[in-house]
Amino acid sequence: MSAAAIIVNYNGKDTIRDCLHSLRMQSVPFTEIIVVDNNSPDNSANGLEDDFPGISVIRLSTNSGFPSACNTGIHNSSSELVAILNNDIRLDQDWLKSMLARATPQWDLWASRVIFAESPGQIDSAGDGMTVIGAAYKTGFKKQADLFGQERETFGACAAAALYRRSLLNRIDGFDEDFFLIYEDADLSFRARLAGGRCLYVPDSLVYHRVNYSIGTFSHNYVYYGQRNSEYVFWKNMPTPLLLLYLPERILFDLMSLVYFSLKGRLISFLKAKFDFLKHFREILKKRKKIQQNKKISCRELRTVLNRNWLRNRL
Repeated sequence: MSAAAIIVNYNGKDTIRDCLHSLRMQSVPFTEIIVVDNNSPDNSANGLEDDFPGISVIRLSTNSGFPSACNTGIHNSSSELVAILNNDIRLDQDWLKSMLARATPQWDLWASRVIFAESPGQIDSAGDGMTVIGAAYKTGFKKQADLFGQERETFGACAAAALYRRSLLNRIDGFDEDFFLIYEDADLSFRARLAGGRCLYVPDSLVYHRVNYSIGTFSHNYVYYGQRNSEYVFWKNMPTPLLLLYLPERILFDLMSLVYFSLKGRLISFLKAKFDFLKHFREILKKRKKIQQNKKISCRELRTVLNRNWLRNRL
């Protein structure tokens, strides 16, 4: 079974070569390796073809955002399976081998056991979950990595290192490029679930991640895109009966977030995120209509995989 690796690069001077080296060391090789460079000011894509013969580098003229770069790589590949990878990760040598061993027909996307590179005993993500208010979360975040060694179904996959079936990506129109950064993988996982897709967590597929290397924690971009895009996820994807049921909790979550980010000195970033969400609300509703028309699962089935304990999760 063929698999393409798509690595989105932006200012990855300190990380991209380690990432590519781990791809080259795979016990089962990728059929294609494509780097999509988002017009990096640090010129980190220069010389990659010379130093890693056989890879393809696509240089974009502007920073189009993570989901747009992912779609560019997907459209320029042809393999049956597509791995989406951050430039700040390093794959275990058996990552692809373990993924392919689980690439059976009942699954459409696969999640890795992502571990903090700086703290290899701790989990960054053991598959992604989704709450009833449309806020995604990382399963196992900062818990001991050896507690998450069991294979299981999960809501979605963290796109720091995830594997997708091309037919699924085609069916749901790939990544939503309006997200630009953050939550684009949660949105894709939600749409995949609504379309009948299922995600498997593969603990033997280990990934070491330098978390938030590119954007930092509590930067303007981190707060702005996170807060705007979580609204996109909820309003695009949540079926109407569940949206109405959980809307009061969503409003409470937003009020709590307002206080939290005010205390962190990011009130302006938070307010701009919500203003821009409202400014694009009509376009969101157009996307919502198509997503809901193509929904393959019932609200009852969806409720069984959504986490009700969003408050404890956020705290």
